[in-house]
Amino acid sequence: MVKNKVSIVIVTHNSAPALTGCLASLHHAIEGIESELVVIDNGSDDDSPEQIKHQFPHAKVVVNVKNRGFAAACNQALRETDGEFLLFLNPDVRLDSDCIECLRSVIQNDHKAGAVVPRMRNVDDSFQATCRRFPTIYNMAFSRGSILARSFGNSHIYTLGDFRETTVVDAVAATVLMIRRSLHDRVGGFDERFFMYMEDTDLCLRLKSLGYRNYFVPGAGSVHDWGHGSNAGGSVRACRHHLSVWRYFLKHLPNGFSLLVLPMILVLNLLVVLATLLFRRGRG
Repeated sequence: MVKNKVSIVIVTHNSAPALTGCLASLHHAIEGIESELVVIDNGSDDDSPEQIKHQFPHAKVVVNVKNRGFAAACNQALRETDGEFLLFLNPDVRLDSDCIECLRSVIQNDHKAGAVVPRMRNVDDSFQATCRRFPTIYNMAFSRGSILARSFGNSHIYTLGDFRETTVVDAVAATVLMIRRSLHDRVGGFDERFFMYMEDTDLCLRLKSLGYRNYFVPGAGSVHDWGHGSNAGGSVRACRHHLSVWRYFLKHLPNGFSLLVLPMILVLNLLVVLATLLFRRGRG
């Protein structure tokens, strides 16, 4: 392991349209920082691997024959890296020039720091929530995109709002996430049973159970062009999200309670998906 070095991990799947801006911002964000870039391509049909090699000639690109999922690809990348710090980065994100240094500084100044994330903006410069409370059956009904969330607005029952100072939160999104390699190894990395979604929340819960603090860092900035990192359709993403929510509760609820509650969760999730599809069709 190389002290102070940052190993940057990007997982791609037909991500070529978003990569240009991501890699261009990365060039500025790593100035003065010892770093390496490892990209795991999950069976893309486009020219994502070639584009990376063109913009980042020194990057290590590993091409998987099939899509192994986000969690498995992230864990796979670690075998190709040697940095003290790990930065997981979505291909549809552009980093501010001081983002990486700000995140690393927070971890260096707190030996109990777990996962840390920057403040994220939408492409129109509005705030994009990346922190949330640990899921419960109640607060998941107010998760992003649900009927209740649209009815009651940004209630912060599940997602958390904007903070002006570095703040300890429950769970953070792996859209841009930094963690010490040693800590990532200690908790066993991402749980690969989560193909996509909720793997970050699961990681944060395991970190907190060991006494570590997950941080939102507003001094570090980034822009997330939501939905442009993959070609997966909205309905596919919704199904994968609800499947991961189911898996999360199955893993973390007590066994006896799971038998009583999980059928209710499944019905609720199906109703939310159905209502969302009908709502969109009605607006169309």
